[in-house]
Amino acid sequence: MKIKTLLAVSTVFVSSFAIAQQTYVDKNGGMDYMYSKKAPSQPAQGTQYYIEKFTPANIDDSKEVALVRYNAYSDEMELKINDEIMVLEPKDDMDIKLVNNVAEYKFVQYKKEEGDAAQGYLVVISNNPNVTIYKQERIYLQPEQHPSVGYQKYKAPKYKELSPIYYIQMNDGPIVYMSDRRKDVYKLIPGKEKQIKKFIKDNRINVSDDEELKELGNYLSTIL
Repeated sequence: MKIKTLLAVSTVFVSSFAIAQQTYVDKNGGMDYMYSKKAPSQPAQGTQYYIEKFTPANIDDSKEVALVRYNAYSDEMELKINDEIMVLEPKDDMDIKLVNNVAEYKFVQYKKEEGDAAQGYLVVISNNPNVTIYKQERIYLQPEQHPSVGYQKYKAPKYKELSPIYYIQMNDGPIVYMSDRRKDVYKLIPGKEKQIKKFIKDNRINVSDDEELKELGNYLSTIL
């Protein structure tokens, strides 16, 4: 009885596998071979934007209000003009302030963690006379995945958020990578490690939180 049951289950499994795999058997010159039907590609899911809607903003010192949105995938600032979507031509230190303090973007030169020079839009997190902290918003495209075996399903490409990267500028110096590890933050200002450590611990500062980084930036500006 058990053997018959096992055979029945095995037969159902094999049949299901064959259907899921969409496998075909063909004969060519007396030789049998199998192939699977490839799933058609689908449009990418998700979004390239942290803020999907166009938002009113002031660009540099212009009093005119423009409708903008930041494309975090392509690192471009998009404009909406007469229902057409344009790409803003960036220039050094261009400043885009979204109304109601939603966000402020600057097109700047900066140094990555490895020391390589880069240029692009960063979000201003904390802006003080001596210290400015920036955040880089990042979105990447996860490639589509075609099944390699029959029981797997096709996965469409998808835009996904990556963890932000932070940068810091002190005394009008270069904008450099800022680690989000506490022990590295303590060393941001040589000779002031104990003071920074005490401030972070006393105020329970999360060095990966935008609002709390504002507090840290304000404090660093007072001891620099």
